[in-house]
Amino acid sequence: MSPTKSVEPASVHSRILVPQRYHRQPVISRLVSRYGLTVNIKAASLTSDSDSDGWFDLELSGNPQKLTNSLSYLQGLGVNLLQLAIANHIQPNQHSLPFPNPANKLSPKDAGWLTDQWQEQFQQWISTGQTNRLRLQLCVLKTYYEEPVICELVSRYGLTVNITSAILKPNTEDDGWFDLDLWGRTKQLYSSLNYLEKLGLPIWLDLSSIYGDR
Repeated sequence: MSPTKSVEPASVHSRILVPQRYHRQPVISRLVSRYGLTVNIKAASLTSDSDSDGWFDLELSGNPQKLTNSLSYLQGLGVNLLQLAIANHIQPNQHSLPFPNPANKLSPKDAGWLTDQWQEQFQQWISTGQTNRLRLQLCVLKTYYEEPVICELVSRYGLTVNITSAILKPNTEDDGWFDLDLWGRTKQLYSSLNYLEKLGLPIWLDLSSIYGDR
């Protein structure tokens, strides 16, 4: 009996344009959970209170067939693939789309680094009876631009992650910001926040979500 031939993973870069109607759908999370891909967000622009489309520059890696299926899934949703290239041959985009003004974003100067306070906030969240959905704002430091941090929340902790707002500029020295909706069991959510803390990434829990909008 001949040994099973292993399939070499493939990798592509793609800029995807996400229609406004899908801003509340965990599209990128599904690329990980449904197709087993590793997804690294290289740049992003998405505003939750805007009618305009959002976009993400993604590095997708995984089984070639599943990679092909995932791109078909995106196209089936009406998510435009603005750019698609083999990862090793992609050229930097010289005409990046504009980024939104992050005027409503918290900053370390204004809010303080609250990473060490999330456990107290988490207990407050539990005390209200919320056990499935948690909103937070995550600062992705520029030193982690090459790490698939959000992908790990899905693949390692089994969460469903919806990105409701994002600002991540390509090829800059700025940190990135993501507003996330996390869905999962309490233990999974706690472990994922602990993981982010160990990475040293600032976390702000949005406790306003515990009073409604479920």
